[in-house]
Amino acid sequence: MKRFAKAAALSMCFSAATACSGRPAFQPVKPPAERLVCETRGVRPALPPEYAIDWSTVTTVEQARAEHQRYVASIRTREGVVAGYVLKVEDKLFICANNAQWLREFFGALPD
Repeated sequence: MKRFAKAAALSMCFSAATACSGRPAFQPVKPPAERLVCETRGVRPALPPEYAIDWSTVTTVEQARAEHQRYVASIRTREGVVAGYVLKVEDKLFICANNAQWLREFFGALPD
């Protein structure tokens, strides 16, 4: 009797699985494609070389001031490149985080 019950249950399982053909009863909810965007940070920019003062050639205060101004200008140029890259990365990170928050709210509002 137990063998018959097991065989019947097993055959019902297979017949139930093959009886469903066609479209599934549900369709997955797809968020908009523009909300699935997370860009990579990109390639780091090359930094211009830092100006090196050759103090052995500086003999006057005016020369020292001019050399120092060139040095400061080279540092400011390097800082500008770094700051631009940081802003670009922060922008991409903000877009990605904003989209992630939107997706959490979108899927959180769906019925269970």
